[in-house]
Amino acid sequence: MRSENLIKKRDIIIFLIILILLSSYIIFLNFGITDLKSELKTKDELYKIQINNRINEIEQLNSQLEDLQKLLNIGLDLSNKKDIYLNTKFEDKDKSYILTSIPSASPLEKVFITSKYGTRFHPIFNKSLFHSGLDLRAKIGTDVYTTADGIVSNINENDNEGYGKVIKIVHNYGFETLYAHLDKIFVNVGQIVKKGTIIGLSGNTGTSNGPHLHYEVKYLDKSLDPLSFLYWNKKTFDTVFSQNSELIDWNNLVLYIKNSNNEHNN
Repeated sequence: MRSENLIKKRDIIIFLIILILLSSYIIFLNFGITDLKSELKTKDELYKIQINNRINEIEQLNSQLEDLQKLLNIGLDLSNKKDIYLNTKFEDKDKSYILTSIPSASPLEKVFITSKYGTRFHPIFNKSLFHSGLDLRAKIGTDVYTTADGIVSNINENDNEGYGKVIKIVHNYGFETLYAHLDKIFVNVGQIVKKGTIIGLSGNTGTSNGPHLHYEVKYLDKSLDPLSFLYWNKKTFDTVFSQNSELIDWNNLVLYIKNSNNEHNN
């Protein structure tokens, strides 16, 4: 009987020791989790600061570019600008860089325009309104591609209003693109994207009367006709410079891009 009591006491003591050890280990793990959460929070805050700094830097550069364009426009008429461009030769590498930096090509593999840029009769509001982009036919779930290198500057996840789910991307040299009425979004604000990256799937969200992609191109916050850029490639390289010339000083812009690219490569 005495030996049985001793065994029970021993078992209780062992159990208590194990319980104390487990409790200590749990406390240690909790401290570790707290430290890890704190570290992750700090890194997340630093990451957000870096993203905001990068976006602000691009916006400042775009603002400087706008000021530069105003200065360069002084004393130049359209005929002089045309002469400047005709005297400019672009190597293949220059064309590749420009077509990567400035929105070019289609955000969809197959192009079928259902509504053009400009004033139109709105099918939902039943009145004439300015249409600041192109509507491209696309079944729900169609891959949507970014049309130039850039950084995701804004995302709207609202399904029920206006453009519905939207992605905005800022590009080099003052350009910006917008992709609206999406079904799904695959990117985050601050994410760096390369031309041709799948950024989402087309849909029918927001104020829409059927599945499609609404696509916009802007330069220094001024709306442009995306059709000018939709079929822009090396073979059609010169054609875009006769478009949107009242909003873009193409000659000085492409010269600036060419020179900055050469400086970067040297």
